[in-house]
Amino acid sequence: MNLADVLRASADRYADRPVVTDVASARCLTYAELAREAERVSAFLAAHGVGRHQRVGLRAENGLGYLPAAFGILAAGACLTPIAGHLTPAETAELIQDVDLNAWLGFPEAGAPADDARGAPVLRGGACAGFALRDTGEAAGPVEFRELDPAFIRFTSGTTGASKGVVLSHDATLARVDAADRVLRFGPDDRILWVLPLAYHFAVTIVAYVRAGAHILMCPDARPAAMLDAIHRLRPTVLYASPLHFDRLGRLESRGRLESVRVALSTSAPLASAVRERFESQHGLPLGQAYGIIEAGLPCINPGGAGRAESLGRPVPGYEVTILSGAGPHPGPDGTGEIAVRGPGLFSAYYRPWRRRDDLLVGGWFPTGDVGWLDEDGALHLSGRKKAVILVAGLKVFPEEVEACIDRFPGVAASRVFARSHERLGEVPCAQIVPEPDGGDLDLESLAAHCARLLSPHKVPVEFTPVDAIARTSGGKVLRRLAPGATR
Repeated sequence: MNLADVLRASADRYADRPVVTDVASARCLTYAELAREAERVSAFLAAHGVGRHQRVGLRAENGLGYLPAAFGILAAGACLTPIAGHLTPAETAELIQDVDLNAWLGFPEAGAPADDARGAPVLRGGACAGFALRDTGEAAGPVEFRELDPAFIRFTSGTTGASKGVVLSHDATLARVDAADRVLRFGPDDRILWVLPLAYHFAVTIVAYVRAGAHILMCPDARPAAMLDAIHRLRPTVLYASPLHFDRLGRLESRGRLESVRVALSTSAPLASAVRERFESQHGLPLGQAYGIIEAGLPCINPGGAGRAESLGRPVPGYEVTILSGAGPHPGPDGTGEIAVRGPGLFSAYYRPWRRRDDLLVGGWFPTGDVGWLDEDGALHLSGRKKAVILVAGLKVFPEEVEACIDRFPGVAASRVFARSHERLGEVPCAQIVPEPDGGDLDLESLAAHCARLLSPHKVPVEFTPVDAIARTSGGKVLRRLAPGATR
């Protein structure tokens, strides 16, 4: 099967219904129009030599043109590789080399000469007007690549190390959609307020919405006041955003309960209890969360309003989750260990260096690199990233736990905990703090005392440094690999 078939089926069933609307301009595409636009992109690519299983990048901002361009690449039989718009030319060149990209489609860089003047073919008219196709080479790629029926190469966030190109097949992506939808149950009456970068959040969610016949409300202005205004005006039924978005919404004065919303779901990064509680208090709406990893999709979902609010929920249908300790599925004495998953939506391979999934499994399970535990109801709880653990005289400190404590202190807008090397203890935790705007001077001594009351002594940061902002990925994850240099 091909994921473009999902769009074709929905276009037959929901032809005149809107599939995506740009909130700022009110421009809209119906399902029939999106299908026609995608076929036009597919024909354009084929006419210029794009063939089956070639790796084709897509570089475009959130907007109406992204959907037909993405489905058009898939319909052409190519493997879609999203290229985030914030990448520098050097980072883009590295990505092209890392996955042997054959071509990429998108808008020219600002200030560059017109692509048709440089010989690059350009799409005329329609939602993708101005998108140009650039040939980047004839690299064949690994011999096994074609056998995997690849749909996407997605890059991991690289929060604790270098990003890896993750190969996803058409079948695995659809299996992810099936599993998530059996919990979230999207339908043609759903309207989704969309604020996440499509370069990082297309494969499962957008395909799920399109298959359901839902209406995507593309909101290019993700500032909290603009988001809240759009929610009250457009009455979406689904909010799917990052903890950063929900944190900012929770800090706004309430304008009444968000009555139209049936599901508010946080994804892409751990959701702190303080963020969840503040949002729920301000807007009268349960906030759920999903455990999202590129290699597996959304293996656990807590839709909110039931069970333990702080958990990531139980595994979705078709998935299993276990805790590894040592060489197999046997958690440590406290039940904590590395989270591992298995199910039909697992990735196929890492692109470079080429490694098939089956070569990475431990007893049939994929180790995620996250550390957590399962409660008596089988719901998953996340402790932190395995690589981000700080070892203080052999004792483990998860930065996420310390950040959750710091973020509860009045006057703190955000925090980031990292390790510094220490001559005797090995490592010690340190913290960067973003004060609330117009919150006055933050009392760092009181903040340290607050942490000392709630955390074991080895978890309390030895220093707190006010900063203007925390380094994050486009999806809202804290960039831990950018920790300052080591000191004694």
